[in-house]
Amino acid sequence: MPRGVKLCPSCQCSNGPRAFVCKSCNQPFAFKAKSKEQKNTKIIQNVNWKELQPGDRIKVAGGPYYFSKGDFIPMGYKGRFQVYSLDDKGIIATGLDKHTGFAHIYMGKDYQSKETGVWKVRHKLVKLKTKVTNE
Repeated sequence: MPRGVKLCPSCQCSNGPRAFVCKSCNQPFAFKAKSKEQKNTKIIQNVNWKELQPGDRIKVAGGPYYFSKGDFIPMGYKGRFQVYSLDDKGIIATGLDKHTGFAHIYMGKDYQSKETGVWKVRHKLVKLKTKVTNE
């Protein structure tokens, strides 16, 4: 089968890769359903982290790292968190996915620690907000 073609499961007719129904028998193709969270969550970018409130949900990436002899070792958090409180250098949060317990999400100024050689770089974050539905 050539690339960019999918077969209908009922009549074996070739269709385009983005087809929703078969062009010969009108059989609908099965698609992976979105999770309930993907349907009900919107992302807010360019958030001031100092304005976050306890209970807000955020998605985090990046952060501190260690670089030595060509090896890049990420040391920051990645994933979804719920804000617990704020301090002067970052966010104290609890993990919602793979991280459990508390985490300190660094949001201070960028610098390299003289003792450990770790680059303290602020995390990238977006705020997750529940979509408002008119039902």
